[in-house]
This record gives sequence, structure tokens and C-alpha cells, in this order.
Amino acid sequence: MAKVVVDGRRAHLALKYNGVAVKNEWLQDYLIDFTYTDAAPGEQDSIAINLDDRDRKWMGPWVPKFGDKISAEITLINWDKPGEKKKLPCGSFEVDTLDLDGPPDKVSIQALAIPTGGAGALQEARTKAWEKVKLKTIAAEIAKRAKLKLVYSSASNPSYDRLDQNEQPDLDFLNQTAKAEGIAVKISGGCLAMFDEEEYEKKPAVIDIVRGKSNILSYKFSDSTTNVIYGSCVVTYRPPVSKAKKKEAKDKKKKDGKDKTPKAAAAKKKKAGTPKSITASYTMPGGSKLPVLRINEKVDSIAEGQRLAKNRLREKNKEAGRASFTLEGDIRLASSVTANVKGFGRFDGKYIVESATHKIGGGPYTTDIEIRKVLGW
Repeated sequence: MAKVVVDGRRAHLALKYNGVAVKNEWLQDYLIDFTYTDAAPGEQDSIAINLDDRDRKWMGPWVPKFGDKISAEITLINWDKPGEKKKLPCGSFEVDTLDLDGPPDKVSIQALAIPTGGAGALQEARTKAWEKVKLKTIAAEIAKRAKLKLVYSSASNPSYDRLDQNEQPDLDFLNQTAKAEGIAVKISGGCLAMFDEEEYEKKPAVIDIVRGKSNILSYKFSDSTTNVIYGSCVVTYRPPVSKAKKKEAKDKKKKDGKDKTPKAAAAKKKKAGTPKSITASYTMPGGSKLPVLRINEKVDSIAEGQRLAKNRLREKNKEAGRASFTLEGDIRLASSVTANVKGFGRFDGKYIVESATHKIGGGPYTTDIEIRKVLGW
């Protein structure tokens, strides 16, 4: 009986350049390594390709142009078991940076998820007053200018009487506004994606990372006294006195100038319409004995203040409980999936992946992840 030979496990990269498939032989001859970064919220996905330029073709006939389109896909063959084939579509990108260096001659190409025609949304400062508008409406307008498709997957769609965009690029302004609402923003696969991180934290873990069992190449946990976990947040805001109110108060002072008693002065000030301060708070479960985070930020109502307090508390507490791993390549690991970490004592727990970087070529296929503990509230 003939012996059946099973192919060894391997990772394979497929590229398309301006819609044309790049030949495998070409990649084998020139590819040094390839990196795909599934970026953290507030950033955009990217790829980097390092190539051998010993024939100096990249200095001449093959030189890429900014805006050229590259799509990539990683295929795993026999990776976890014989006969299995799994794929990781990395998405479509446009050439943004080209570097040539040597000797020996090499070329590095970086391509980003945001189209070249929409780069103004990331680079150009804009001033605009947004009035009587919802967050999704703002996002839709900005996505259109950035040449991106909006994917809005949050159940929350806050309304605003007025928002001022002051000399800010569109995407910086959107990220800042959404972050205050607990909504993450990222650019991936031609889309402007917006999602609720709190909801993603609740999803089942896609992987268990277990010391002594998982293919862990390196790890790092980070903790510090500067990353204190806060138990509650208090938001305080005193609206400024309008010009009309100031004039009204000034006129009344002149008219009633004879009454100089402190009590009368206080009554006149109150009558003149001095705006009342707004105070709102949020306390996380079991957080009553922990430090209090206090912020002074504009809010128009107690409800808005409570929402802001919760989101500011979440943002602050994300700084505690961070870690990073380099693992044998795993296509399940992507931004916003969750993982259970075990075997590391006090650092054990459920984490959410903030970014995942997949590397292939020049060595074994590996995945680097930056993670943080889920907050659970």
C-alpha cells in the first residue's frame, strides 16, 4: 500500500496589486516579510511589505504610485490539523509611503485603509458648528468626505443641540466626540466602523491563552501605581453667564445701588439669572470605597453628565490591566475580540484585544496582540 504524504503546516500570503494577482514565484523571489496591523480604536488598519530590490526594479519600472491599491489575504494550510485550510482576509489598502534603502537594496511599502482621496479627513483642519444633530449623522457626513462606507453598530445614537468643531480634522473630531460617548471609531476595509466597546467586552472569548499550553513566544504584563482604578466619577460644570444676563445684572445693580447688604446683593445675583452648576456622577459596581475621578467638562443636563461620567470612568480605568503577547500565528486574533488569560496569577482574567499584528515571511507566522482587561460594567 502506497504511503500517503501529508503536506506540512504552512502560512501562505496572497496579494493583489491594482486588482491583478501577484504571482507566487514573484513573492518567493522578492518578499522579505509582510505585516498586517488590525488597529486599535481611534486608528486605521495598515499593511507593510518589505521586498528585496537586488535587481533595482523598484527604482525604475516597478516603482509604486501613491494611491495604488493592494489587497492581501493570509491562508493557513494544515495549521491546526491535517487537511484544514483557513483564511484571514486583511482587506484593501492604498499605497501611502515608499522607502528605498541599502545596501543591500530593499524597498518598504506601507499602505493604509483610508483612501488617498479621503486623506483630508485625517489631515485638514476644519471649523464647523454642528446644531440639532445626532452622532450617526455627523459620522455619515464625515465618512462621505473620507470616501468611506459608514458601519454604525452601536445601539446608542446621542443627540446634540450644538457641537463645535474648532480647527480639527474630521476624524479627530469624530473620534473625540464618539469616545466621550463610549463608542469606538476605526477605519478598516474601506469602512468607517463605529461600535460600543462595552458590548464587545460581553462577547464570548474566541481563545484561551494558557501558560504552558498555548504557543506563547513572549509576554508582558504592565501595572503601576499611576494606573489607579477609580470607583466613581463626578462631573461638574457651571455654564458661563451670557452677555444678555450680564447686562441685565449690571442694569439691576445700577437701579438698586442703594441696597448694599450682602443678603440683598446675593438675592439680586440670583434674580439676575446666574446659571446653576450641573453636577452628575457614576459609581461602578463595588466602587464606593475606591478613589473618585473628578472632571470639569461641559454638559447640558444631568443625564448627559451621568453618561459622560460613566464613559470618562471607563476610559480612565482602561489604563489599568494591560498586557501584550507574541503568539504563534492565529487568525482568530483581531481587534475587539476577547480572550481568556490563564496561568499568570493575579493577571488572569478576560481581556479584549485592542490591536493585532500579523507577520509572515522572514520567519514563522506570528501574531502580536495588545490587550486590556475587560471592565465588566
